[in-house]
Amino acid sequence: MPLNSELTGVYPRSAVGRRFDFPDLGEILMTFSPMKWVRYPAAVLILVFGVLVIGAIVFVFRPPARARTAEQAPLRVQVDSKPAESEVHGKGARNSEILFSEEQQKVVGLRTAKVMAGTVPHVLSAPGQVAPNESQYAYITPRAAGVVRTVNAYVGQFVHAGDLLATIDSPVVGEARLELYTRLQELEIARAQADWEEMVYRNTNELIGLLRKGESPEVIQSRFTDRAVGDDRERLMTAYAQYRLAIATVERNRELNAQKLITPKQFQEVTAGYEVAHATYQSLMDQTGFEAKLANTRARQAKRQAETAVRTAEERLRIFGVKPDGTEPEGEGAKVVDTADGTLPAPEDSKVDESPVVTDTKVENQVAVKSVGVSHEAGKNSREAPVSTYSIRAPFDGTILDREMIVPGVAVDITHRIFTMANLSSVWIEASVHEGDFDLLASSHEGSEIRFRSPAYRDREFEGTVIYSGDLVDEKSRSIKLLAKAMNPDRLLKPGMFVEVEILSPRKKAAVQIPASALLDEGNRTFVFVKTSADRFVRREVDAEPPRGDLVTIRRGLAMGDEVVIAGEYKLKALSVQLASAGH
Repeated sequence: MPLNSELTGVYPRSAVGRRFDFPDLGEILMTFSPMKWVRYPAAVLILVFGVLVIGAIVFVFRPPARARTAEQAPLRVQVDSKPAESEVHGKGARNSEILFSEEQQKVVGLRTAKVMAGTVPHVLSAPGQVAPNESQYAYITPRAAGVVRTVNAYVGQFVHAGDLLATIDSPVVGEARLELYTRLQELEIARAQADWEEMVYRNTNELIGLLRKGESPEVIQSRFTDRAVGDDRERLMTAYAQYRLAIATVERNRELNAQKLITPKQFQEVTAGYEVAHATYQSLMDQTGFEAKLANTRARQAKRQAETAVRTAEERLRIFGVKPDGTEPEGEGAKVVDTADGTLPAPEDSKVDESPVVTDTKVENQVAVKSVGVSHEAGKNSREAPVSTYSIRAPFDGTILDREMIVPGVAVDITHRIFTMANLSSVWIEASVHEGDFDLLASSHEGSEIRFRSPAYRDREFEGTVIYSGDLVDEKSRSIKLLAKAMNPDRLLKPGMFVEVEILSPRKKAAVQIPASALLDEGNRTFVFVKTSADRFVRREVDAEPPRGDLVTIRRGLAMGDEVVIAGEYKLKALSVQLASAGH
């Protein structure tokens, strides 16, 4: 075919706007002569460009010389006939030694590390949940049934110990206050009576001592002019005077009898009168001394009984949250002030604080309880103070978590939980440890550390301290409850949150540790490659604990001195799988 016709069929000059059909390159090469190549430069450029592209691709992706050498070197595999090389064996060629030359190890970047001895504790994992610290958690209920007078706290409010939460009017509290006032008056009378009997007892004993010495009535009268002796003064002095008169009469009649001026009968009558006067006087002193001591003892006992009655009434008020002296603490804002304890001191033997608790002047001029919501002056002038009102105060610093629907005028009794509060600066962690892990739990004790995580804060780890390791096994779950205390300054831990707890317990001996990168998984098996010589490696199954950071603790499968592969292990795994599939 003529060249012009060929060119005309391939490149029609009149095909403006029409599709061009390029000729087959092979046909051009078969039909073109050197002169034709010169006449068609476009085809020449396309051919040259294709050759250059193919050459560049071959140059860029060609393997290095060392790699080509390594690929040409054959892998040698030797089946190990010594099964004792591994503590936990697999089957077939997967326990066989893999010969991997040092040159091949360098090519794949294979590195190894020695097994290390660590002091890490045992880690026991258990599910748990956050619970409030029971020593800082309270259901607040009324101490006595009554009617709500004021409410000062709301849900979510942070309160301090002693802050006023509510006030309640209660007839029971009013009766208890009046009972205390009555007992205080009885105590005042008992103290005065005891003081009088004590003074009479001391003075009577001193008087009897002077009478036994035979002091004259004038001396005795001068000493006891302004001293209380009571009825004992008259009786003792009368008997003493009669006794002295009988002595003088006997002496005078003795002289007369000696001079025969009186008859013996008369002298005997005088002597008998003296003996009667002496016996009367002596018995009266004994009787008076005993009666004075007995009266003093009874008075002291009556005072003790009155003090006990007052203390009982005070404690009854204390149960209602009222000051022991029967007054209601004053409030400034929502803060309770002036809460000094007014309890009477306990008596030591017979010595009791004899200062009056409430005097008549105080009772007349002071209102025992100020009116709630009334000014100080108005309360002082009021004669109808609410003696039945008592306050409910916060037992510790904390947050009001719940409040019953109470408003002034609502009746409440001792079964109503009007407030629920807790101090969440610290919380308890309750972990359920299964029966199968009791051996690890045995080494845990009070003060041991725990770590735990919550799904709410996945990137944060919390710490705590064991306060109770549990003693009772739950019959249904076959687990025991371990308690730990954790600080919660940021209030991130909320009661009821689920957590995953790790209980740390000391080991009896050093732990076997390796880098976590050495572990390989295959199904439910975990294994490592152990280097047995310069170019020999063997696969060994291990029992490993969950990794902690970059290290992992091995329970079984490795021993001190072993050398494990930590980089390039996936190449060995691939070779091991290939050998197993090849039937070696």
